[in-house]
Amino acid sequence: MKYIITESRLDRAIVDYINKLFPIDEINHIIPYIPYDYDEETDEEGDDENRVEFYIGDYDEGDNTIFRWYDCDYFYYDTDVRNKCPLIAIEHQYKRELDGFFNDLWHEPFKKWIMENFDLPVKTVE
Repeated sequence: MKYIITESRLDRAIVDYINKLFPIDEINHIIPYIPYDYDEETDEEGDDENRVEFYIGDYDEGDNTIFRWYDCDYFYYDTDVRNKCPLIAIEHQYKRELDGFFNDLWHEPFKKWIMENFDLPVKTVE
């Protein structure tokens, strides 16, 4: 038997699944403090705001990380990855689960979900 589902209905189903997999009210984030961003002109150190690590619950040194966001300025200027950023690197167990249900059709709805919930631009999901 063949079923036809509209793209918008599929996107809604994917977003519903993402909301169950990543409950917004349980997600926290941290701007990792290593390595520091160092300003040679002012001789000041600070957080590298070009990357953000998202996790569920209390921070556990990366053991409960669900995905990481990287801005283009995180990468060296002469690297190919700058063509793909800003990007989200999702932890393997979640990527495998989402791919298992939706192949790569979940990427676009996930990008929109990230933008809507965390106000971060995303060009690529890895």
